Amino acid sequence: MGADMSLRERKKALTRAAVEDSAMQLFRERGYDLTTIDDICEASLISRRTFFRYFTSKEDVLLARFREHLTEAASFLNSRPAKEPIPDSLLALCNELTARYFDNNPNQVNALRIIQETPALTLGHLQALNNFEKLLRDFVASRTKKEPDAVQVRLPAAAAVTAFRVAMEAWLDSDGRQSLRRLARNNLELLIGDWH
Repeated sequence: MGADMSLRERKKALTRAAVEDSAMQLFRERGYDLTTIDDICEASLISRRTFFRYFTSKEDVLLARFREHLTEAASFLNSRPAKEPIPDSLLALCNELTARYFDNNPNQVNALRIIQETPALTLGHLQALNNFEKLLRDFVASRTKKEPDAVQVRLPAAAAVTAFRVAMEAWLDSDGRQSLRRLARNNLELLIGDWH
């Protein structure tokens, strides 16, 4: 039974990746606004019903993985050693996020470019970054025993998200040739001296 579940999960992951690849190709060729869910289904050889098993909307094709990895970030941070310094936890999270979401994923440069060029997607991306900041604020508050609204909590969380966002922008400017992990780590390390 365990092997069957594993095979089923692999098949689902392959189908999802195939839909994402087809959608990205259509977005590049036709533009995001002119690509419909039906176009994506036709290119992916799936039904609309199957599409909605994996995604809630066309926007979700580009933003779902980013949102999922931010959710996973909460579990990752909660698993860090209780006495680990906050900057070390954030650097570890930086490594984890870039490895999972961006490394060896050629679609991500194109996805981020489409997000930046499409107002509706930009709004969704900003909301995801706001949720990421709230997640980091909760983590810093739990480690420092301060209220989430305290400036000593809000500033490190906001700075860490900004460091990551600026790294993504530089990574995009380089067409993915630079290492996002290195860019993000460098940005975070510039800030860390002020947190100790």
